[in-house]
Amino acid sequence: MGVALYTGAKRTALMMIDGDQKPHRTATLFVRADPELGCEQQKQDVLDRLNELEAEGRIDDYEVNVWTKAIRIAGPLEGTTYYQRVFDHFTTFQQWAVTESVALKSAFNVESVDCEITNETYRVLSLPCLCLAVYEDDELCAVYPHVDGGTTRTINDGLDRLDTNRPLEYAG
Repeated sequence: MGVALYTGAKRTALMMIDGDQKPHRTATLFVRADPELGCEQQKQDVLDRLNELEAEGRIDDYEVNVWTKAIRIAGPLEGTTYYQRVFDHFTTFQQWAVTESVALKSAFNVESVDCEITNETYRVLSLPCLCLAVYEDDELCAVYPHVDGGTTRTINDGLDRLDTNRPLEYAG
């Protein structure tokens, strides 16, 4: 006999919730493609740590997305897949930050660029050298780095939380 729950006009099958079942935890590392002074060893260290976390079963999987140092807002690349993907991630990160009452301003900055030679002025979104997004069951639950109440939570803080294999405290 099937049990169902009616929500609105839809019938939804009830699922047994297993309190011991751990969520499917994944991570996405966003990394600048260009070599950067003072950041290259950190890139390698973070990749090594993600490999260890996956090998130890602390995360189920991780992927690496490469991006640039900055992307022009409403520029000629606006219709490209790359542009859309970057801004989709950024928008999702912003929504998470608002929900969790934290700030991403230390990592993502909007700046004006003035070029006297071409007499152009436009805005760009500066992207961090490294950014770690953590998902549980495909839902974004943490972004590093972020600022929480004046305290910067770094990528290493995020990796440490993953290493403890405990439920993430979303912000903080």
